[in-house]
Amino acid sequence: MNLSNRLRDCVALVCVFGLVAPPMQARNSKGDKLYKLGQKAEARNDLDGALNYYDQAVDADPNEAEYQIADQRMRVKASDAHLAEGRRLRKDQKLDEALAQFQKAFLDNPSSPVTLEEIRQTTEMLKERAKLPSGVPVLTPAEKARQEVEQRINSLEGPPTLRPLNQQISHLTMNNQPSRVLYESVGKLAGINVLFDPQGIDTLQGKNFNLDLNNVTLEEALNYIGLETHTFWKAISHNAIFVAQETDPKRQEYQDELVKVFYIQNASTQNELTEIFNGVRTGAKLTTGIFSVFSQNAIVVRGTPDTIALAEKLVHDLDRPKAEVMIDVIVMEVNRTVINNLGASLLGQGGLSVPVTFAPRPGITTPVANSTSGSGTSGTGTSGTGTTGTGTGTGTGTPSAQIPISNLHRLSSADYSVTLPSTIIQALLSDTKNHVVQRPQLRATDGGKASLKIGEKIPYVSGSLNSAVATPGSIPYATTQFQQVDIGTNIDLEPHVNGTDEISMHVKVEISNELNQVTIAGIQEPIIGQQVDEANIRMRDGEVSILGGLNDKELQTVMSGVPGFTNIPGLSYIFGSKQKTTTDNQVLIAIIPHILRPQDLSTVADQGVFAGTERVTRVERGNGATPVSTNPPSTVPPRPANPLVPAPNSRPQPPTGTKPPEDAGQQPVPATVQPPTASSLPPARP
Repeated sequence: MNLSNRLRDCVALVCVFGLVAPPMQARNSKGDKLYKLGQKAEARNDLDGALNYYDQAVDADPNEAEYQIADQRMRVKASDAHLAEGRRLRKDQKLDEALAQFQKAFLDNPSSPVTLEEIRQTTEMLKERAKLPSGVPVLTPAEKARQEVEQRINSLEGPPTLRPLNQQISHLTMNNQPSRVLYESVGKLAGINVLFDPQGIDTLQGKNFNLDLNNVTLEEALNYIGLETHTFWKAISHNAIFVAQETDPKRQEYQDELVKVFYIQNASTQNELTEIFNGVRTGAKLTTGIFSVFSQNAIVVRGTPDTIALAEKLVHDLDRPKAEVMIDVIVMEVNRTVINNLGASLLGQGGLSVPVTFAPRPGITTPVANSTSGSGTSGTGTSGTGTTGTGTGTGTGTPSAQIPISNLHRLSSADYSVTLPSTIIQALLSDTKNHVVQRPQLRATDGGKASLKIGEKIPYVSGSLNSAVATPGSIPYATTQFQQVDIGTNIDLEPHVNGTDEISMHVKVEISNELNQVTIAGIQEPIIGQQVDEANIRMRDGEVSILGGLNDKELQTVMSGVPGFTNIPGLSYIFGSKQKTTTDNQVLIAIIPHILRPQDLSTVADQGVFAGTERVTRVERGNGATPVSTNPPSTVPPRPANPLVPAPNSRPQPPTGTKPPEDAGQQPVPATVQPPTASSLPPARP
């Protein structure tokens, strides 16, 4: 009967558990096998095969979350791989293969709108290729837009570069001629056209000038004439110049300006870029037309060609890679502690202690002993008019007896006993040595900061705030603030390279450790010992500098024993002990700097460059220099022949009134040039 009842109860419990517990399904063994095959295919980078296995695993067990996660992840990964391959094929003009890759990407991940857009663009490109001749590349709409932008940008012209037929003027002498005639004569010799301001170029009416030039370039000759006649000129094409008066209104009206972006390569922080920006702005005297772009590390300058050239010179000289320094830091620390303990002492006692035990007798009050702890066994006794008993007990502490003074005369040697403590004779020697050698290396740029911290952080209380008034429904509270301090070896360096072989540094080396702890206001605070060396030094490359050689010696003597006997020579080691502790700490800190990259001053000019006047910025270029220009190399079409303009690569013929050259091998040197008439001047060509 009992067995049947138990079986009935068990069946009932199983039924209840089946109703309450959630349904549980076992993992499909086929799905696990397919899942593992998919993982192996993914490891081989066979993304399509892995996706196929994951799909089959999901079909075998749709409720398994692990299969679904792997399947979704692989769909995105395989689709991205086909997209990347299709874009590469389309860039190589393999449009059919690219379209196939995009279609595979769509099958892997149909929810991606990027795939549909790529399929549409590639289909349109296939239709466009059918209309174009064979071999003509087909571009996507984005590539077409980018190409159009680049073509528009490249079509922007820079300042024209003057390319005369004759760059050198050997000799030219003109007397009492107006400024217009001077420009026209130089232009005729060089083979260029000269255009003038319609309002005239003569600042002083009727003023004539003399000119005598020998072995000068065309640009130098034009600058000489402009300086003498108070005019300025600018190139308007490769073979023509425009001349106007040297006044502020004319400069603002005719002087062309450029816009150029300078990318700063060696400024790693915003502060460094700001310093270069301020240097260019101040050096070129640019109150307007200059600004910086911190996100691109760039400086944009707008100004005349000479202003742009001067700004380019300043950027080139200021944007230099900083020097770098490698610093070897050597920290050597030797700690030695010697403890010498010799003498005799009472075991467990700091001095002489004699415990006294009293044995009571009839008629004498039992002494009461006070002890901190003890154990004992009570004896047996008989009851009558009084109670007597005996007992023994042991205890620690200092016993004290309370005996009436009237019973002192009855005490004898049988009433108490004296127990002497045990004695130990010790002779101990402890010698501990600790060697610590640290040799880190720090690398820093010129003017930068390098820090090295080897150790740990220890928290300490920095402040506490107590709430005096409680808020409604609460009680006063206290807030404690903590901070952390670095202990160990802390090194801070700020190097600066002076020249090629010397370094100036601000050095701070700190060696600290936790000595002990002290309780302040109920909170334990660390006691930290420090050894700090901070200095500004100047050293040569590879020079060894000893920053700190700290020697700390301490001697401590501790005497313990029976008072009076410890001061007697000889007996002090019998009735006491002496402990001598010798501590010797030695710390040596040395640094060795090495210049890894010196300052690059090889291409900086020893002397300044010509920058013009206070009002007008102008630069001078030596022979062979190329002015600031964005024009391509010489692609000038041939010009029609002109009897007054010498042909290219031919010697100019001397005008009327010149004397023959003294040396047939030299170029003819004009002695005197007659002012040309209006009919003899070449027609102006744009």
